[in-house]
Parts: sequence; structure tokens; C-alpha cells
Amino acid sequence: MKKMKKEYDVIVVGAGPGGGQCARNLAKLGIDVLLVERHASFYDNNFSSAGMSMEGFHEFNLPESVIGRYWKNFTLQTTTEIVSWKGEQNKGVVLDFAKLRQYLADECIKYGGDVLMGYTYTSKEMLEDGVLANFKGKESKEVVSIKAKLLVDATGPARKVIYDSRDDQPKMDLSVGVEYMIKVNDEVYDRFKDDLFFFLGNKWSFKGYSWIFPMDDNVLKVGTGKILVKENDEASETLKQITERIIAEYMEVDSYELIDIHGGSVRTTKDMSEDFFNERVVAIGDAISAINPLGGEGIRYALRSADYVTEHAKNFIKHNKNTFKKYRKNWKRKHLFTWKLCFFLTETVYHKYSDEQLDYKVKKYHSLVDIDQIVDILFEFKFTKMRARLVSYAWSRIKQKFNKTTA
Repeated sequence: MKKMKKEYDVIVVGAGPGGGQCARNLAKLGIDVLLVERHASFYDNNFSSAGMSMEGFHEFNLPESVIGRYWKNFTLQTTTEIVSWKGEQNKGVVLDFAKLRQYLADECIKYGGDVLMGYTYTSKEMLEDGVLANFKGKESKEVVSIKAKLLVDATGPARKVIYDSRDDQPKMDLSVGVEYMIKVNDEVYDRFKDDLFFFLGNKWSFKGYSWIFPMDDNVLKVGTGKILVKENDEASETLKQITERIIAEYMEVDSYELIDIHGGSVRTTKDMSEDFFNERVVAIGDAISAINPLGGEGIRYALRSADYVTEHAKNFIKHNKNTFKKYRKNWKRKHLFTWKLCFFLTETVYHKYSDEQLDYKVKKYHSLVDIDQIVDILFEFKFTKMRARLVSYAWSRIKQKFNKTTA
């Protein structure tokens, strides 16, 4: 282990996309930053399916080397219907989660920051002129205490740094998921290599959605998520059983190399009511519910939250100004309405629609919008073109009815 200094301007706890981007940004500004990751290697928890649009990818000045696969098509399979929006050019990417985090950590080091791997955050102590963060080595069990002027909580839905216990946190909604990373033969891979592929409906998912995402080298990620878990939700199959059934029955894969199985939970607030800043601790990423509940897109918003917080961390460190209220205000102004809309759609689509309603809606949207419009709606929340199409469609139906009554 590289010998760490006893004091830094900023310690970023958690080297996920948000934490890595935050440390990268701060190091570029000449701020003395330490990035801490609980795993010894970024390949120890290579668990995220990071599908995003090309616009999302270009937002953060990332290199092509972190891309696992480009995708051109967007496909939806319901219980009885399948529709696909086809693109002639690349419409988005699936990021390689491990390579992305390694790149951001390397960037932090390149600009003068330090990275500490294999150490888990345990607690903090508030001091008159800073905060003391305590970490424990996962293998060595060594305990280290490092002082900082500011801690960044990038520990995801655990929110371990900004809150001292789960009891201090506001009421949150729970979503859970499991994903298999498998290596398949050329024939199977060729069927899915260009698509973001989603399942809706009771046959292939339950109160959520399932997915197949492509990676390079014949690798596919197949998973199932249960969104906004309810107390009375009773499924006949576990998420693992649904995922395995998709692989066996839908994909018709008899044999494959199982690279990894991973699962986890995400806890979010509908109104972003958790603390963004509290006593020298500022939160980013999933710790501020920066994840789209409708499609589970979290990496883009974790990266964006890191960009939002950078200016205010700079003010705190270099100018002794606490402007973190503006960080929360600006973030909520940009995203809160969209998040509330997504929660409404999540409740409606995943928990209220019957299979028949899903089939009808999917076929209708497929007839109204093209691939660029579906990307705009699902990834960029741009509904203008969709509204125009709906108005045009409604007007055509009115004219048809009028013509029939006057014929």
C-alpha cells in the first residue's frame, strides 16, 4: 500500500463513477484529494449495466476505452409482443463499469491526487478545523485515520458517511435487482450484440423489468429488477429464477460460461429529501437518489452530480465559502420534476398496467416514434416531438370519426 498522507483537503469515500469523477475534477483544480475504494481491484465488483445514449456518453469527456459495446437498436419484449426500434448508426453505449472506474482513478492520480484501494470507511469524528475519517483494511485489518477539510459521500445507497446510522435517514423506496454476466457462442451473441433489450410484463419480469445488454468478446449481461418493492408483492419466482429462465427459455442458451452473478438493492427518495450536505460531508450519486427510477440509469447522474458539486467543493476548500445549499437547489431545479414524473410512470407501468395494457401501449408507441425519438424520451426526457406526434395522431382520429358520422 502506498503510504497515505495524514491530511488532505478532500477525501472522497467510494470510487464508483460519481466518486471517481469527483476526485478527478478536484485533482484537476489542484485540490489535494484522496479517493478511497473498499475493494482491492475495480474488477472485484464489476456489477453495473451502464447503458446510456451517445449524448450521455459525450457529456463527461470519457475515452472510447471505457466502452463495453455500442448499441444501435432498442428492443422491448412484453408477455406476448416484441417491438424493435432500429438505428443505422450507433445510438448509445454500454460502459465497462470496471474500466470506467479505473480510468477515473488513474485520472485522479495523473492530476496529483492519491487513491487508496481495499479500505472500508468505518466512522468519522468532527474536529474544530476539519473531520477525521476512519478506514479499515479489508485484508490487512489495519485501521487508518486521515484528516480532511471535507468528506464526499460516494458510498451509494448505503449513505454511510453523511448519516451515522440507517435510523437517521428519511423514508425511502426500495428496488432490488440481480444480474448474470455470461459468455455465449457467436450465434447467441449475434442476436443481441447491437440492442439494448428490455422485458416488461409478468412472463419475463415482475413489478419491474428484465434486460439483456451486450459487452465485447461475446459477453452478455442478463438481469432482472423489481422496482419500488411493495409489502404485498408476492412473486412465484425469485429474480434469479426469472433471469435463469430468460437465459434458458427465451435466449435458448444450453451452455454458457458464467463469469459473475451479482445483486443488490437501491434505496431512493421520491423528492430528494435526504441530506446533500451536513457538517463537512457532502453527498453525490446514489447517496442523493441520483438514479432514474424508471429505467435504472444511475451512472450518468452520478457523474453529473460530481460535476455539479465540484464548484461548491472548490468554494469550500479554496475560498472558505459554504455554497452547498446552491448545489442542492440547482440539482433539484434541474432534476426533481423529471424524477417525480419517472416515479409516477414507474408506479403506473410496473405496478398498475396489465399485460394487455402493456402490449397495447408498446405497439402504439412503436407506431408513433422512431429510434431517435425513443432515445430522446427515455434517456434525455425530451417529450416535445412525442407530444407533437400524439396531437397529430389524436387529430387524425377525430377527423376519421367526423368523416364517418358525416358520410
